[in-house]
Amino acid sequence: MKKRTAALMSLLLALMIAAGACESGGSGGATTAPGAVATTASAQDAQSGDGAGQDAADGATEGTTAAPSAAVTAPTVATTAPAAEGDDILAGNPAAGKGNVFTYAQVSPPGIFNATLYTAQYDQYICDLVFDRLIRYEYGTMAFQEQMAESYSMDLEAGTIEFTLRKGIQIHGGLGELTAEDVAFTLTMICDPLYDGTHFPYYNNIRGAEAYKNGEAGVIVGIELHTAPPANPLPITYDADGNDPYKITLLYDGLTMGNLHAFATYGHILPRAYYEKESYSDFVALNLAPVGTGPYTFNQYVIDQYIELDKFPGYWKSEPNIDKVIYQCITNDGNIPALLNGTADFAEIRNIDEDLGQIQGGNAAHLDTVSTQGSTFAFIKFRVTDPVMSDIRVRQAIAYGFNRALFVETYTGGRSALTYAMAPRNSPTYPEESLFNKYEYSPEKAGALLDEAGWLAGADGWRYKDGQKLTINYTGIAENANDAMKTAMLVEDCKLIGVELIPSYYDWATYMDLVRTNPDTQMFGYAWTMSSDPYVATTLLRKDSINNDGYYDNPEFDRLVEAAKNSADEAEANELFQQAYLLINEDMPMLFMNDYTNVWVSNKRVRGLMLDTFISWPYNIADMELVQP
Repeated sequence: MKKRTAALMSLLLALMIAAGACESGGSGGATTAPGAVATTASAQDAQSGDGAGQDAADGATEGTTAAPSAAVTAPTVATTAPAAEGDDILAGNPAAGKGNVFTYAQVSPPGIFNATLYTAQYDQYICDLVFDRLIRYEYGTMAFQEQMAESYSMDLEAGTIEFTLRKGIQIHGGLGELTAEDVAFTLTMICDPLYDGTHFPYYNNIRGAEAYKNGEAGVIVGIELHTAPPANPLPITYDADGNDPYKITLLYDGLTMGNLHAFATYGHILPRAYYEKESYSDFVALNLAPVGTGPYTFNQYVIDQYIELDKFPGYWKSEPNIDKVIYQCITNDGNIPALLNGTADFAEIRNIDEDLGQIQGGNAAHLDTVSTQGSTFAFIKFRVTDPVMSDIRVRQAIAYGFNRALFVETYTGGRSALTYAMAPRNSPTYPEESLFNKYEYSPEKAGALLDEAGWLAGADGWRYKDGQKLTINYTGIAENANDAMKTAMLVEDCKLIGVELIPSYYDWATYMDLVRTNPDTQMFGYAWTMSSDPYVATTLLRKDSINNDGYYDNPEFDRLVEAAKNSADEAEANELFQQAYLLINEDMPMLFMNDYTNVWVSNKRVRGLMLDTFISWPYNIADMELVQP
């Protein structure tokens, strides 16, 4: 009887989602017959479609400049509505009759639902529902927070990280209890010579990992379990005198804070009882049938239609409030219709002007808009080794002479904000904004700095020094609306302070080659996607980095960020990063422009949703609720 009820519920869900897709203009991509469950081949086909492409654009560190989004707001939490508000929320709400099912609308994911193999953000959403991490980031502070680990410690001097897991964490499907052995198994799979995912670099300084990966050693000596070896031991070390199956010690060569960030960002744990197979290909074959310890169990993926997940009553925190989560596959231009007709409860907005305009009428009274600061920022870099740009006064003069606030207002319609550091404004590494020199538009200050630097105004209005005209070459990106408008305004603003800016535009590949190798390149700009590990973004300015294409060389900046990376004290590390950001604010090797904002739309019946720059919607899914009739 239970099986028949479950089957009927799945059928109803399929019909409901198919109807919603039709009303929303179709789901896009190849379709399959209703009820056709995904295969590995189909998932690979999906990977070449919109989902993978959008993820590449979202996550690229050296991609084209991102489109601006809506205005930045503080991190938002949708709190549970008082019971008395329930009737008001559901009155006229087209999702009122959906029941206790949460539907997220997005393009089809590639279908790699393995926590060690995914690369697309959309696959990570499913992994976040099915698997759990040992530690994660605390909402609002980004401090490390215990998750499946009851406790953890890091000893930089000894080069060790130690985790002690909570007891009683159950694996889906009745596969038993999660222990430290599952953590060791997950790490050995990532270090396996056949492993072809992208996560190995986050763990490659575990002692012996490289040797094992290269087939030069049979054991990873830096992974230690505190139990006697079992009958089928993993290729790690065991403490034969130990008797703690919940404890694991990791020994690193060159341990840094980045190794903890790896666990907080990528550290989902795979249960050995399910994922240990005879061959690596058998391991990969489980990509479309994930099993973990997360709040939801994987039910099915109907290609290009929907993914269905059921709540896990045995979840170690507590039984989730929402019965089902549906990932509805939809095209980007179909998310607004799906939200308006109640098919979807939650979706991200891509086409800001057009999409927001559709949800401002009376037919959208059941929807809320939520904005969070995105992880991408735009900037202009100076080639500081250039004879002209090596003078800090020239760089600061251009900062004062460019009306950045007007550009951001004009280009984004006020839906973006100026930024002053390579970290999100809500990051604990971001200094108090009052400490920054904001270089507010002032042609007078710009002129004074150029005078001081010896670049004096001539009768023709241009500035000269020793008979040389102050001319600066700007290298831009062809067919990029942001760069085109920015450069046009910059040319005119520079003219007002006597500087001739000469722009040239190139395709992306040529552009990146020029900014890294051409000595005639003096100024250029693009956008960067930040990581939850603040050290990563400093690659833009560290002397030893290939991404330091402005050739900046400041030993004090390098010292500060290296000290932050190597500090075991989060508060100390944050302070060191802040000092580094204030240093470059003064030194001006790059002029920060604006950040970008993520805009989401949620049905008002959803309560408890948490979103932040590096925290996505599954973060609080176990505690979220849906207002019911």
